[in-house]
Amino acid sequence: MLSARGHEVFIADRFDPASADASHLVLYLENEESIRTVLQTVKPDCIIHLAAQSSVAQSWKTPESTLEVNIIGSVRLLQVAAQLTPECRFVFIGSGEEYGVDCSEERPFTEESVCRPHNPYAVSKFAAGQMLELLALRYSMRFVHLRPFNHFGPFQREGFVVADFCAQVARAEAGSGSRGPDGEWTIRVGNLEAKRDFLFVDDVMKAYCLMAEAEQYPHPVYNISTGTVHPVRYILDYLVSQAKVGIRVEIDPAKFRPVEVPALIASNELIYKDFGWRPETSLEDGLLKNLNWWRENVR
Repeated sequence: MLSARGHEVFIADRFDPASADASHLVLYLENEESIRTVLQTVKPDCIIHLAAQSSVAQSWKTPESTLEVNIIGSVRLLQVAAQLTPECRFVFIGSGEEYGVDCSEERPFTEESVCRPHNPYAVSKFAAGQMLELLALRYSMRFVHLRPFNHFGPFQREGFVVADFCAQVARAEAGSGSRGPDGEWTIRVGNLEAKRDFLFVDDVMKAYCLMAEAEQYPHPVYNISTGTVHPVRYILDYLVSQAKVGIRVEIDPAKFRPVEVPALIASNELIYKDFGWRPETSLEDGLLKNLNWWRENVR
């Protein structure tokens, strides 16, 4: 999307060095020299920092490495950027999970809400955002902290709720899914009562593009959200209704989180006021696009 808007884009990730090329660079947040090499090569005028251990479930299994990558790695990246490219914008991608549990449909989170994160991933994102904002102020860097809420789309790996549902439906349609004792195609799911503010990835990327192009950030934190909430059960029911085969749903206790946040919903009024951004893709259209992508790419 940035390329289509005329920007030169470089992707830095944990690529196999053999598969890296001029625009796909190998970077490890745990290694300062790795960061330094990439920034010296690219000399970016904007860093969109998405790199993280981003699975809540995994953060409960490996809290230490989650904190190391998400907090210390982020600090390392900004400090090297401050040395080598101090004029660049630094767009930190946090998470709506940072806020915690104290919201409802009548009382959505705003950027002024107190954060009470309720899982190791959320703690790591909140702490990283606080540290980066302080360091950016010290180094006089242009910095903004975005808090996107649950988003989904093509290429999202399994382990996230919409990707998991779509992959299982697509496998059932392809004849390679799981079957229950009675021979019916079966998909296994976790907590269906959690309510979330879901966005399609294209809308999220449009918000990131606006931030990459902004000369200044009137506020240090912005929510990326729809302002509406749906239970996970609604997502599942819609995808099952689109399936080309009959599907039975089985609750799997192993998929439940140790501590579940009942509802996550946030206002997007601030980013709309400052940048004119609002999501354009309906939940149903986004889900169908995602299901069709899995139908073409399921293994």
